[in-house]
Amino acid sequence: MNKIQQLLCLILAPALLAVGCNKSADNATAVTPTISLTAVDTTSDSITFVLNVKDASEVAYMLYDGDNITADAVLSGGTATEGGVITIDDLDADTKYYVAAAARNGDVKVMAEPIMMTTKSATGGGNNGDDDDDDDDNNGELPEIEGVENIVITKTKDGRWYEPYNYYVTFVRDNGDRIILDFYTLDETMSVYFPYGMYSFDTNYAPFTIHSETSGYIPNGKSADGEGYLFTDGYVSVDVVDGYYAVYMMLTYDEDGTQRTIQGYYHGILSGASVPEGDDTGSDELIEVLEVGSNSFSFRINAEEGQYWRCSVVDKRVYDLSSPNPGAWVVTYGFMLEGTLTFNWENGKECEHVPGLVMEAMSSTDYIILAALMDVSDGQENSLLGGVEMVQVRTKAPAQGTGTVDIHIDEINRNDVVFDCIFGDDVWCCYVAMMPTQRLEEIKAGEYAQAGFTSYESCMISLIPALSHDSKRQFLETTLDYKWDYLNYNTTYTMCVLVEDMNKGVKFFECEPFTTAN
Repeated sequence: MNKIQQLLCLILAPALLAVGCNKSADNATAVTPTISLTAVDTTSDSITFVLNVKDASEVAYMLYDGDNITADAVLSGGTATEGGVITIDDLDADTKYYVAAAARNGDVKVMAEPIMMTTKSATGGGNNGDDDDDDDDNNGELPEIEGVENIVITKTKDGRWYEPYNYYVTFVRDNGDRIILDFYTLDETMSVYFPYGMYSFDTNYAPFTIHSETSGYIPNGKSADGEGYLFTDGYVSVDVVDGYYAVYMMLTYDEDGTQRTIQGYYHGILSGASVPEGDDTGSDELIEVLEVGSNSFSFRINAEEGQYWRCSVVDKRVYDLSSPNPGAWVVTYGFMLEGTLTFNWENGKECEHVPGLVMEAMSSTDYIILAALMDVSDGQENSLLGGVEMVQVRTKAPAQGTGTVDIHIDEINRNDVVFDCIFGDDVWCCYVAMMPTQRLEEIKAGEYAQAGFTSYESCMISLIPALSHDSKRQFLETTLDYKWDYLNYNTTYTMCVLVEDMNKGVKFFECEPFTTAN
């Protein structure tokens, strides 16, 4: 039996058999649970069914021999569950299996009407129900319910996280009709995996709701702007089966005065949401980190030829300060290319394949690489095909530089200082920052750790280029009589210098403090 990740699921019209109701004083007001079983699919070695349950504190199911069965026997000897889409595998081919399920709430126990399912033979056949040889197999189709139209969902598209817990996705029918659902999930979802559970319609933004004013049914050829129909009732259950999302929906909408209800089941990836853990498809990771240095890192996007994708790279400190929304980062800031490509991010250099992009790759710094496959079949470049893959990279500590720079202060004035910056032979560039000495002492005292740095030195190596006076590459050769102005009068400063040599080594040092004139 495989491991099933469980959830609350759909609520079909339950067939119940109440047993063992001991009406004690403590249990006089206990709500009687409702529970039912619905056959969904069979293979030669597995059966899949839906266990629907409500108002229960304990639920269990089990296979049995078809003889008399009690709720107590199921609850004590069965497999505990919360309901949902359940698959039992490692079964024998062309064999009848009986499934029983029971629920408890306090002392009140109920049992669902048991079902019988027959696995297929090795060459096909089998059925999901009774012994009638003339009975037409469902073989994965949904059960027939009067007044409900069974639909076939072929894919999802346009899935997008607008906030850490607001997920908007379109399900597409085989006839081109669209089902647009605006989910609100758990606050801690962080826009990666879609939480399993049952979602009901409402106008609020509470967890496990679908917003009824922004969700609807759009017939093929019509737009969502005034030409579709808002859903008036229903629910959607989300589970994971065999490493992919399993989504069941029972939805009602009003079409020009006629109430219509549809029922659908989808098993696959959800556009814009990562594939759940436990995916055993064996596919390669989309992002593959190749090498990490102190001021550079390289990675490869492993996509098939002709497969489009978007990729974005961001300093983790920037990412954490924003709304951590992987889908938004990829779509808004990502560049789109196709196939398998390798990228070398190196501080101060243009990156191949991305013309004009200069990446700051500082030492001892965390970066996040985000990538997602894109669905461009309908000409919509911002439609995520699946989830966003995220990889965190931390650059190494700075390599020890050997380059030398001599700093000579020529004059100190009220609001400026004039100095010479003289390079040694192997220096590539030099950054200078004038730091108020008092502020520097505060950083040394521990503020560097609050900013996410492991040491004062790594903090300054990252900070100095950003505070250099004229440009990120302030000095590319020896500079004489350089004037640094806009200083405060009667203030003590420390000149902080960062030197990069031809071998990519880095050296950081501080000059003697000086005080501007009064």
